Amino acid sequence: MFKKERVIKELIESAPIIAAVKQAVESSGSSTDEQFTIIDLCSGKGYLSMFLSDILPPQKVERFILIDKAWAIASKETTELKPHHMNWDHIYGDNPNTDESYFTTWKAPLYTSKQDLKQSCNQRQMKKNIFDKTNGPIILLAIHLCGNLSLKSIDMFNNNDNVKLFCLKPCCLPQMLHAKRGDVFHIGQHSFDAKDVCSNGSFNRKSWSGPPRWHLQPRFDVWADNLFKGIDVGSDNMSTDEDGNRVMVSTTNASKSKNEIVIQIDGGFQNTYMFAERRPLTPAIWNK
Repeated sequence: MFKKERVIKELIESAPIIAAVKQAVESSGSSTDEQFTIIDLCSGKGYLSMFLSDILPPQKVERFILIDKAWAIASKETTELKPHHMNWDHIYGDNPNTDESYFTTWKAPLYTSKQDLKQSCNQRQMKKNIFDKTNGPIILLAIHLCGNLSLKSIDMFNNNDNVKLFCLKPCCLPQMLHAKRGDVFHIGQHSFDAKDVCSNGSFNRKSWSGPPRWHLQPRFDVWADNLFKGIDVGSDNMSTDEDGNRVMVSTTNASKSKNEIVIQIDGGFQNTYMFAERRPLTPAIWNK
């Protein structure tokens, strides 16, 4: 859980998103109705949410919701995890150094939610039970989302007006199956052919199987460009600004940006970070 190399890697790759969330939360109003709910998609064990829970002012964060299909269903009846479940002792387990549960030690509470984003029924369930029942603004985090999971996260931003800030770092490309079927991906008002972005390479744990990874960078760039086009910020008074490794699109309703921030090297190329925020905007995020 807390291997030094793993924690450092997660922190470095999360740093641009941590900075944006910190700026958005700290610049918000101080009233209780401005408490944020932060949804961490495909959270894994929840490193990103743990970092943020420790950093953010707790009076401005109502809760974190860690979404992952590997969690068990959280309920009073869940007393024993199955072998295929992700261990959640660091969230709900007993702290051996105190008489408290770890749950009470996080500055802002962490909750788990078992959801498979690829299942349309789970997406509807999230819409009904999370997005529609959240009173304050939502921050939607989507870091290291593999394949077409990035499409699902963009749909969540597009379809839920109470998502204030959206942060996306796409990961590996969609599988070649989509290209062989002749699929066309649709997000927001944008569509594109799967054959232009799919790859037959994949990771099995830490082992890469497929063409040399650097061969995939041009295809990943096309994937990132199409994802960015699918983030719907409206069309009224649209303006575009390109500045080095950053592209920003602003409208009357919102702004979005695509940023190349070099984190991965030595064959890694997944250095694209995307942000979208509905107005009022956080100046520290956009005035760069």
